[in-house]
Amino acid sequence: MAMDIIVLDDLTLEVKELRRDEEEGTVYIEFDVTSEDYHNLSEHLYKEEFLVRLPGNNNEEFNAKIINYSTSIDNLYEEDNVGEYHITLKEEK
Repeated sequence: MAMDIIVLDDLTLEVKELRRDEEEGTVYIEFDVTSEDYHNLSEHLYKEEFLVRLPGNNNEEFNAKIINYSTSIDNLYEEDNVGEYHITLKEEK
């Protein structure tokens, strides 16, 4: 299965699902996070605002902010766990 790519500042994520709604100015992404990647990823996501690049969508680039965030489990700090992240970003005009 081909993965979509999104880049948040300098962080490249392979995502299972990527939906871009240009009318609403949103991007929804869904991806798995391992316990090994949890700390660094969470630290990066706490910034909440990013330069978003969508290489698969004509290299589209815009500033966006996280407006919705959830995860399938809350114990990713425990070794060998994998959780699914769901994030919606809103383009900032």
